[in-house]
Amino acid sequence: MCALNKSNGLMKFQLKGSLKKSGIEFSRFVFNGIEKITGLEKTFFIEIAFVNPYISPAEPVLGFKPRVNISAEDLQNVLDGNVSAQKIKSEALVIPSYTVIRAGLLGSGAKQLCTYTSIKKLSISQKSFDIQADRFHFSDEQLSGQIECSPAELYEHPEFLCDTGSISWNLHYEKQFFFTKGYKSQQFNWTVPGARTLFSGNITVDGKEFSVIPKKSFGYAEHFWGKSLPDSWLHISSSNLTSLISGKLLQNSCFAIQGAFNGRISVLAFFEGKLLMFSADSPKRSYQALWDISQTPDKENKEKLHWSVSASNRSYVIDVDMFCSAEELFVRSWEIPEGNRKVLKILSGATGGEIRLYRKIRDSLELIEHAHIATALSEFGQPETSEQ
Repeated sequence: MCALNKSNGLMKFQLKGSLKKSGIEFSRFVFNGIEKITGLEKTFFIEIAFVNPYISPAEPVLGFKPRVNISAEDLQNVLDGNVSAQKIKSEALVIPSYTVIRAGLLGSGAKQLCTYTSIKKLSISQKSFDIQADRFHFSDEQLSGQIECSPAELYEHPEFLCDTGSISWNLHYEKQFFFTKGYKSQQFNWTVPGARTLFSGNITVDGKEFSVIPKKSFGYAEHFWGKSLPDSWLHISSSNLTSLISGKLLQNSCFAIQGAFNGRISVLAFFEGKLLMFSADSPKRSYQALWDISQTPDKENKEKLHWSVSASNRSYVIDVDMFCSAEELFVRSWEIPEGNRKVLKILSGATGGEIRLYRKIRDSLELIEHAHIATALSEFGQPETSEQ
């Protein structure tokens, strides 16, 4: 964590050299909003992602778009009975190349809307995080845009990997705390420019208007880029913490967990002035981390997902437990840069749970903080071949 004015450069465009045609980058923002009529609170996400953008710089190429690959000769052989239709490769596989903007909400009524464009249709600053298109603007302080997808459009384009509906947003945000040492390697890079971020403004989903209030937004912003996505995806982040010891809202606390990076995870936390950074690119002996994702029945005998993480070094231990009912989990699909119809299928939830911080004293542990996590972005996913 450094001086706040230095966090802005952490989100600027990074796909250079070979990564321009063989890489992925995304910036995403997560925050809470309150429906104006009902007062219902929801968790929202907005993302901009680049997938091999310079393979096709002028027009977006989606890997899941159907492309007939049957020649006239192949067709004639089938008609003449010389070869069966099953032996004819009917669809060409391509390497994806596009920019995608995704936005939506988690929890009950979750959905994801997507729109695609090409890199040449964007204005991208090389000095800071500032990306503009006809209907979108992403910068170090503002987010604005809108997406619409009708049932007819999705029927014609199932390759969009999204839902139907409409969403628009006009937001200002201010990053309060950030982590610089998330993870860095030749394969993956991850930083957290806004571990605790205040959002303000409005977001509208299918005609329902939500107010985004700074003190109740509990926002988060992160940046990822590299050659591909990890083989196993784990993410938990939140700044919505209330101490179970003092009963007070922890206004200067936040954490972020990300992995798996070559079998390790990064656990970054800030507790009321205490900074702990267990980065997966640090020496293996510097810390240990264990994690598990499991299904377990709740009190009503319904299935729920349990995220369990424990990280420790010579001085401290951090334990995190998150829970989300299966019926509120939302399955999202991110296309993998290698193509071949492979996606990262992610279970996403706006979950609650608990976090504990201990200090090691010889052979015992002293509890420093035990906090309730009201809402957190909690995710788990693995790559798989999709038939969509």
